[in-house]
Amino acid sequence: MIDPKKHDGKGFTLVEILIAILIFSLVMSVLFSSFRAFMLSSEAVKESVTRNELIRTAFNRIRLDLEAIYIQQPPRYKKPEFNSEPDPYRFVGKEDGFFFSSFAHAGFRRGEEKAISRISYFLKENLDHTFDLTRSDILPPFREDRPPCATPLLFREITGFEAGFVDNKGESHKYWDSETEEFNYSFPAGIHLKINFGSGGKKQVIEASIKIPVERRPFE
Repeated sequence: MIDPKKHDGKGFTLVEILIAILIFSLVMSVLFSSFRAFMLSSEAVKESVTRNELIRTAFNRIRLDLEAIYIQQPPRYKKPEFNSEPDPYRFVGKEDGFFFSSFAHAGFRRGEEKAISRISYFLKENLDHTFDLTRSDILPPFREDRPPCATPLLFREITGFEAGFVDNKGESHKYWDSETEEFNYSFPAGIHLKINFGSGGKKQVIEASIKIPVERRPFE
């Protein structure tokens, strides 16, 4: 019969095995938490880089459109009279969008690359109460019921959007209409855009000012 007191002790007791399992579980839990945090951080960085790249591309598109703006000048342009047709190349802007005419038509047919089109930027509301900023591109004749040539989305899931229109004196306006006496039938000198993404602690605000290189001086 084996004397337990003389046992050499080369094996592990049940308590030692349980302690080893517990330590292993704690180590694996820490490693998994660290790996998960790393992956989440990596995804957040990747998402931020992707979004910033899309934002830069979208603002470059808006800048390109405005730098190629077409403004009809006097004497071809005449102030609107009673019941006269509005200027087809007018500029109209509100807080939630604006439209104007530009040589930056995104066309693929021969000869369309130099066409003057009406370009509109406007918001479309989503079911979750966020918005998408959309660009439309319409060739003449500029009928309101005519479908646009393209309506690509520039920004998705916007939580806030503001467009301000700056006159040649540097004053900002919440709206603009180049066919009204209020603005002396002139065009804005620039546009300031403010776009919000997310909310609370994850809120991101992007702002950009774009100068319009061509002007139609106010009528005296």
